[in-house]
Amino acid sequence: MNHRDHLTNKQTERATDIGHVEMKARIAGSVEEDTNIRENEFTYAEGGRTAWLVTFGSFLGILPTWGLYFSAGIVQTYIASNQLASVSTSTISWIFSVYNFFMLGSGVFSGMYFDRNGAKKPLIIGSCMFLAGSFALGNCSKVWQFVICLSCLNGIGTGVLSSPLLGVICHYFDKKRSLATALAINGGSIGGVVYPLVLRSLYTKVGYPWTMRIMAFMAAVFLLAALALVKEDPSKRPIPEPVENGGTNQRWRDFSYYLLNSFDYKALSQPKFLFCTLATCLAELATGTTLTYITSYCVEVGYEENESFLIITVLNSLSIVGGYFYSFVADYWVGRFNVMIFINLFLGIVPLIMWLPFGHKSQGVLFAFSAIYGFLYGSLLNLAPVCCGQICRTDEFGRRYATMYLLVGLAFLVGIPITGAMISNETLQNYQHCIIFISLMSIMASLLYFLSKSFATKTTMASGAHSSNSSTFLSLLYKSAIKRF
Repeated sequence: MNHRDHLTNKQTERATDIGHVEMKARIAGSVEEDTNIRENEFTYAEGGRTAWLVTFGSFLGILPTWGLYFSAGIVQTYIASNQLASVSTSTISWIFSVYNFFMLGSGVFSGMYFDRNGAKKPLIIGSCMFLAGSFALGNCSKVWQFVICLSCLNGIGTGVLSSPLLGVICHYFDKKRSLATALAINGGSIGGVVYPLVLRSLYTKVGYPWTMRIMAFMAAVFLLAALALVKEDPSKRPIPEPVENGGTNQRWRDFSYYLLNSFDYKALSQPKFLFCTLATCLAELATGTTLTYITSYCVEVGYEENESFLIITVLNSLSIVGGYFYSFVADYWVGRFNVMIFINLFLGIVPLIMWLPFGHKSQGVLFAFSAIYGFLYGSLLNLAPVCCGQICRTDEFGRRYATMYLLVGLAFLVGIPITGAMISNETLQNYQHCIIFISLMSIMASLLYFLSKSFATKTTMASGAHSSNSSTFLSLLYKSAIKRF
């Protein structure tokens, strides 16, 4: 007679109640005893008025901020032909590499603060910085001015906003986390569709300065709405560790505390998190480079500038569809990591068989490539944060996410100038070398996500072997969950 036969009715009922939560904690990769989600007894709304309003607020906050990021290639092409026409491509690439670094990495300052204190202050600070940069961007005409306004103010503002805007979703959703994250992040994809169309129209009607100001006013409306709707679930916040009183130095002590503890370097000692972070670095750099340079590629091979705007619009439009589709598939069918492995493999293959040999020969092929690439790319945006959340506790997500994307930002800081130098002469051959480089990064990212999944499931099985509750019920539940990792 097995162990299950000895369970009393009461024990069986309790095993049913806690089994799902315990197994999800293990699937999340929590190998340390103190990271077992069952001990925290988190519960998730998985829907309802508050949860969906918070998700909608995140959508509104991400729309203008990430919309600018998705349209960076449009802005780069315009200023390279106008304000910075006498500046080299490699120099201009530094503006956008620093922007990408701050946009992706500065969330480290707000991630831990959000985990422990909530979303409001990071949202206010990030919104003020982003809007200041957006309004000032219309007056920029020199490299250093673009660095201050676009790279620093817009970049840091977006980064500070990102951690709370995505972190709050983890407070309300678990089973539907991929889908809810897709709904929020696709605000950026919609911004990536709207921005090129609005920029294309306004550049010729009101000129560059007022185009930027109009975009800033639009961003202000969206961010104010986000500020009103986005709020954390207080039950997901830990009790803050006491900070020693310091009289007039209290603010400095608080700042030092968060600064020194925001980067979770200990997490990098876990192979599952290390490989997931490295995979995300390569995946984001590959797709970010594509978004940055595909418009200048179009101009180089002889297509009209308006057509390059449409190509970006097609790419971002299909990323919305792909984001929802693959998020649904990840949540309900094959699992988040499995989707990321598949997607990055094809993000590496598609440029090699379409963009590289045929992009300069046929506009139709280039539009088809943009559609397919966008359809695949949308899932990467949505599932990278979800994969991060799957291998950490909910109350750690802000810090872990910020740590991961600080390293992604460093990858952009180094990678974008490298690819900019590769195409500095702006010849077709140099662009083709860059395409090969982008494809190899995506393929390597696929391998690293596979390694992250392997280490996560391996440590999960190890922790399961030492569990005090070894009932057949939990074993079967565990095996079922592993298949969907």
